Amino acid sequence: MIEKIRSAGAIPIARTNCPDMAMRVHTDSTLYGLTRNPWNFERTTAGSSGGEASAIASGMSPLGLGNDIGGSLRNPASACGIASIRPSAGRVPDATQPPFDNRPLAWQWMAVHGPMARTVADVRLGLQAMMGAHPRDSQAVDMPFVTGDRKKPRVAVVPHPPGGACAPVVSEAVCKAADALANAGYDVSEITPPRYEEAVGMWLDLLMGDYAALWDEMAPLMGDDGRSFFGSHFLRATRLESPAAMSRLLMARDGLTRAWSEFMDGHGLVLSPTWTQLPFTHGFDVASQASIAQTLEMMRPVVPANLLGLPSACVPASRDAHTGLPIGVLLTGRRFRDNECLDAAEAVERLQAVRMPIDPAW
Repeated sequence: MIEKIRSAGAIPIARTNCPDMAMRVHTDSTLYGLTRNPWNFERTTAGSSGGEASAIASGMSPLGLGNDIGGSLRNPASACGIASIRPSAGRVPDATQPPFDNRPLAWQWMAVHGPMARTVADVRLGLQAMMGAHPRDSQAVDMPFVTGDRKKPRVAVVPHPPGGACAPVVSEAVCKAADALANAGYDVSEITPPRYEEAVGMWLDLLMGDYAALWDEMAPLMGDDGRSFFGSHFLRATRLESPAAMSRLLMARDGLTRAWSEFMDGHGLVLSPTWTQLPFTHGFDVASQASIAQTLEMMRPVVPANLLGLPSACVPASRDAHTGLPIGVLLTGRRFRDNECLDAAEAVERLQAVRMPIDPAW
């Protein structure tokens, strides 16, 4: 990815902060400490690419890079009021997942690299610079960015995702985004994709079932909070005790992928919250087993795209009057229709929900 953006003329200037092993949705590193949200210093930047989102939001850089196996490009974009996209699986090349030389199955299928920026136009520019085949990644392909069909896809609106609560202010942001899309000529209707909660559970089972085999190597490289947050998910996931159990899971994924593909043949975009609650206060995600479970519940809208390999763009749609925090929404599309996600995100962006860059209140 760095090779590609350098070839396009980009100048890398810094590495930004992540949680340990990038396996937490709150950016607090054992090595480098806490990253604060420039909109509200008491609230999380989310993660894992929280340092990148905070830097972009406060004007330190115009474009950033991250990866996304469970919302890590979109969680911090929403929390910090910037734009991002989790590209389609196979759109951007990838080679390794440190500290391992070769990627585990969950990473191969569900993780992608992508850009973050203050505007959707810059996200589009960054994605076009980094996408395409590369000899180190046999799964990355050269695929046209814009298809011949320029008809606006129908939009399925999900203001209250199944599987848990949704804050009214978040649902209102989704409805504002839906109105913006309708005003831009999109056909929008409130309908939920099939087997939504099953997709969320299957994502967790695949991720934790795969990483269980690597946990003994990963755990010593993480601090106590990171181990607590990530390790506790093993208790919530269905244990894959045998190759047959993994095979059954992958067969179930195949059926769910087909169900979503058939649904999205009629509704090419899904509009939903990014998180169903506002960004939490520092440390909430590891304060107790209950808060870990609540954190997993609030991030549920981001993970179907990971499980299914779909593109999913995040764009701010509103701000919370009480905390000042931005509220991002997701536009998830059909595979290799990344441009449709970004086109719709630009329509939402015209709401001008946030102004960038901001001046952090030191």
